[in-house]
This record gives sequence, structure tokens and C-alpha cells, in this order.
Amino acid sequence: MVWMMLDAIILMIAGLGLFFVGVKGLGANMSQVMGRSLRQWVSRSTGNYLLYAFAGLLSGAVTQSTKAVTVILMSLSSANLIPLSRAKPILAWANVGTAALVFLATIDMHLIVYALVGATGLCFYLNLDRSPRWRPLVSAVLAVGLLLLGIEFIHDGSNEFANLGWLRGVLLDAAHWSLLAFLAGTVLALIVQSSATVTVIAIALISAHLLTLNQAILTVYGASVGSGISTYLVSANIRGASGQLAIFQVIIKVLSAAILVPLYFLELSFGIPLVVAFIRMLAVDPARQIAFVYLACNLVAVAAEEVIGPALQQLLEKLSPPLPQEGLAKPRYIYDEAVSDPETALALVDREQARLFALMPLYFGITESLGDEARPLDRAEVLSCAKDLGRSIDDFLKDLADTGAERRVIEAIADRQARNALMASIHDSLASLAENLSQPFDSAALKALGDGLREGLGALLETAAEAVSSLDPESLALMRQLTSDRDSVVVRLRENVLAADQGVSASDHRKLYAITSLFELIVWMLRRYNALLAPQVVRMEKPHLMATHATRAPAPP
Repeated sequence: MVWMMLDAIILMIAGLGLFFVGVKGLGANMSQVMGRSLRQWVSRSTGNYLLYAFAGLLSGAVTQSTKAVTVILMSLSSANLIPLSRAKPILAWANVGTAALVFLATIDMHLIVYALVGATGLCFYLNLDRSPRWRPLVSAVLAVGLLLLGIEFIHDGSNEFANLGWLRGVLLDAAHWSLLAFLAGTVLALIVQSSATVTVIAIALISAHLLTLNQAILTVYGASVGSGISTYLVSANIRGASGQLAIFQVIIKVLSAAILVPLYFLELSFGIPLVVAFIRMLAVDPARQIAFVYLACNLVAVAAEEVIGPALQQLLEKLSPPLPQEGLAKPRYIYDEAVSDPETALALVDREQARLFALMPLYFGITESLGDEARPLDRAEVLSCAKDLGRSIDDFLKDLADTGAERRVIEAIADRQARNALMASIHDSLASLAENLSQPFDSAALKALGDGLREGLGALLETAAEAVSSLDPESLALMRQLTSDRDSVVVRLRENVLAADQGVSASDHRKLYAITSLFELIVWMLRRYNALLAPQVVRMEKPHLMATHATRAPAPP
């Protein structure tokens, strides 16, 4: 009996291990391709709820991880690539999509598992796993094979446990404690971070007659609550509008349980045919009945979200109000539909990039360049805003390049992509410089230099932001003059500090070279950015020059 129990435990552990490896591998590989594809799909849906539902179903079925879908949607929402109103139904239906794996667990997949593993081995032999194009797909197929093989082992382990009469007796005696099954499902889902995983285990146990149908149902209900809480815990450090999605996941999961659990006890106590009776009509096999319970649990969550949507949004805004910097991080001018008109789209990108450039003075507390968007932020918040806005612009430019535009437009897109990359480097350097300047200095001369650099660079960035926004030739010429070669100036600044204070400590000596080197690099990158704007300014001036030449040309005889 001891060996039999040990064999069953090892089979269960091996099955769970393979299942977790498969689910994690599937989510990791498919999440790589789901992010942009999901955004493109949603951008084309133009308010069609059925398309949102399909996108959610597909993303949930493919990734088998509502946590992964939540993270993708939070990232897209924070960059304003998907509105929160569209992200919520996608997330709700992604929960439904994960039922695909649960239903697979009710089918005998013995030969299919071996076929998948064998096909993956052949792909590895052909080195397809080394191809950037095929690697995610090959890895995903292997992951599916492993998780299905894990399910097979879990079923085998459960059958081994079923041969232990005392264990079956203990589990069946626990059927009288309804709350215990619910709490077990909640705790297990918190541990494994997946209600689908808990449901698969419940299916294996009920197939081996180790659980009653009522125990399995309450376990699934509890797992729904546990998975929602686990998603929130993973994303608890995210605040603002994006954090609303994590809270939304918890609320709809809890609402689903709050509706279904009372219905279950009402049906059990008074014999009124409700959810369980309907599920018994749909399937005879207990394993498939539990799969339908899991599906019903997630469908009720979708229905609850639809019924109390407006009230729920108000609650989300109270629990996780939008952060002040979120307005700066979101695009104001570019939008998905603008790619249909490349010329207009490029003009919108120019205005958005001017906003991104105007964030630079914020590292030194200067807000005038932002106009009506002005608000004080610390350097970490400024850098986060800049990264989010820059990512949005870059994704928009990639979508614009994929439209098959003419060569002239493609070249203009490449110019703006180069500017975006350069601005990302400037923002990183400004954040580093601001951090270095915020540190205490032992040397009075170095402190004075730091104050001077902060004031001077702040004024330079304001002038540059105005030039980038207006594209006025005279302003750009002034920017070019102010960012001319400063190597000798930087060397002189260093020498002045060292001459003024002969006892500069080693720490201050390192800080001196750090801040002056960063200053020199930033000025050089600003000069480079000015040079990248030159071709555009020339194109803008050509029509004006041609018109001027035409007015001055002599009249024909």
C-alpha cells in the first residue's frame, strides 16, 4: 500500500509539473505574438462588441493565462493603445476562453499527446526552433503537448489514489463540509494562480470517484475567486487607470461566485432546478459536467459585467483613480484610424513627437513648455511618461509602415523612427543627469556648477522645445547655435571646479566627471536631433521658396 501511494504521489507531482511547464510555456510564447495582434484586432473592431468577445475568447484560449492577458491589456491601456472600455470586455471573455483547456481535459488525448511531442521533436531536428519566425509556434506546440501529457499523468495518479480505499473514504466523508471544498478551491487557485488548473485537478479527481459532483462544483466556484485574487496580487503595485483592470478581474470573479453559490444552495436545499440541473441536462459524464460548471462560472462573470457596467466603472475609478501623469503618457494626436491617410498621419506624429520633446524640461522642474498640460512630476514619473508615449508613437509608425505606403512616405517614417529612438536616449540621459544633480556635493564649487548646469540646460531645453514645436527656421538655427560643439566648454568647467577647490574628494571627482559627461552627451544628442529635423524643414520651405521665385520672375513677353 505504501508503494502504491508513493507511485500515485509521484505520478500526480510529475503531471502537475508537466502541466505547469506547458501552461507557462504556452503563455510565454503566445504572449509574444498576442500583444500587437490583439491591439490591431481591437483597433479594427470599431465598437463591435462581438469582435471584442472574439478577441477575448481567442486570447484566453491561446495563452491559457488570464494573468498574461491582463498584463498585456494593462500595458496596452497604459500606453493608450487600447481604451479601458474595450479592454474590460476582452478580459472578461478571455476568462471564458480558458475553458478550452478544461474541456480538453475531459477528452482522451492519449495518441494526440504523443503526436504533438513527436511533431515537435521533428521540428527541433529540422532546426525550426532556431528560426525567429517559427520558434514561438514550435515552442507553443511543445508546450501544448507537455500540458496535455501532464493532464494524462494527473488522471493516472488520481486513478492510483482511487485504489486506496481509506483515502477515498476520507474525501467522500468531507462531502458534508461544503465550505471546505470552496475554501480548498480558493487556496489552490491562489497557490497555482489559475482556476483552470484547479478545475483540471477536480476533473481528474471526480473521474477517479474521489470527489462528488457537489464537492467539485464548490471547488470550481472557490477557484474562480482565488484566481481573481491572485491576478490582483500580481498587479497590486500598478496604480491608476491600468490598475483598474486587475481590480475589475477580482470583482467579476467574486460577483460570479456571489451569484452562483447562493443558487447552488437554493437548488440543493429546496430542489429547485437551476444551474446544476441544467448542467446535468447538457452532459452525463461528471468530468464534462465540471467543465460546463467552469464555463458557466465565467459566463456569469461576463453577464454581471454587462449588467452593472456603468456602476462598476464608477467603483473602479474610486478604487484606482487615474494618476496625474497618465494624461501626459497618452497620445493626444495619433489614433489607429489615421494610418489610412499617410500624409495626415505623419503630421500627427510630428505633433506627438513635439509633446514628447516638451517633457524634457520637466526633469528640472520646468513646466512652461507643456502649456495646458503643465504639472510637476518627479524624474521617475517623467521618464515613465516619456517611455509610454514614445512606445505609442513607435507602434503607430510601425503600423503606418505596414500599410504599403510609397517610398517617400516610408523614408519619412524612417526619419521619425530615428528621432523617436534619439529622444528615448535623451530622456534616459536627462533622468540620469537629474539624479546625479540631486545628490549632495562636498565641494562648494561642484555644487555651484551643478546649479548652473541645471539652470542652463533647463533654459536650453525650453528653447529647443519651442523650436521643435514650431519648426521655425530661426528658432531651429538658434537651437543649432546653442548646441554647437561644447567640448572646450566642458573641459573648462571641469578645470574651474578643480582649480577652485584643490581638496575635491574622490566621490565628488567621480560626480564631476559624471555630470559633465552627461551634459556633453545631452547637448550632442540635441544637436543631432536638430540635424534630423533639417530635411523636414527644407521640404516645408520649398513651396514657399517656389512661390516667392514665381512672384519675382519677369512676365513673359
